[in-house]
Amino acid sequence: MPPKPRTLGTSVEAVIYCEAPVATPLHRAAAAAVDWSLVFIAYGLFLAIYRVAGGEFVMNRTGLLLLGGALPLIALVYMLLYAIAGSETAGMQCTRLAVVTFDGERPERKHWMLRFLGSCLSHGTVLGMLWIFADEEGLTWQDHISDTFPTPREFNNQVFQRR
Repeated sequence: MPPKPRTLGTSVEAVIYCEAPVATPLHRAAAAAVDWSLVFIAYGLFLAIYRVAGGEFVMNRTGLLLLGGALPLIALVYMLLYAIAGSETAGMQCTRLAVVTFDGERPERKHWMLRFLGSCLSHGTVLGMLWIFADEEGLTWQDHISDTFPTPREFNNQVFQRR
């Protein structure tokens, strides 16, 4: 018999069955800051290698489109590599976040790929990231799409606890 879902303060059934807490928006933002700083470092390396290899930065429409398109492409490759590896990103590892399913288990490959696709949708629309403030459990679109969520590795951590 499957576990009975918890109810929230508004009598809506919770989608998370396990007892692990959802990471706070501040904790997620700290992980995202680390991830984006790594993406910007990779972008800087890309530009430096391009310049050293003899490339010129032409500031016309095509040149700006190519330079501007490289940043989201590097970010997509960064996220996709972690999804394929089935692991938390460097930012999540650095901030001690773990991704678990709504049942509290370790995600499978399909969960990681759905989480990647959900992240693309959430970041592309921005609304998916802001959904965390409207959702009663503090989940984003990629959390709902993949049936996973980030949680602190140590639940008694005093740094990012909800009050």
